[in-house]
Amino acid sequence: MSAREFNQSVAKAQRIADDEPVLVTRHGEPAYVLLSIAEYERLRPATSSDGGDAPYSLLKLLSPPEGVEFDDDDDFDEILRDIRKNTPDRPPFEFD
Repeated sequence: MSAREFNQSVAKAQRIADDEPVLVTRHGEPAYVLLSIAEYERLRPATSSDGGDAPYSLLKLLSPPEGVEFDDDDDFDEILRDIRKNTPDRPPFEFD
């Protein structure tokens, strides 16, 4: 749903979000996702590793375990090589 359509029909977006996430685009590019609170709570970690309340952080969820470091370029290249090797029919990756 475009940002314009979202702004003109927030109630419609809310009804859709009751059943599935709503992707809102700006200038044709993904910009926001509207989720029901139930889906948000399902995705949100209940507690942090120290037992306290954890604020939702996708970055934290995707971060490597503490003490593990990656050499970004080499690791990324290795991941791409593995993907290409295991999915030879997949079209090549393109990055802007």
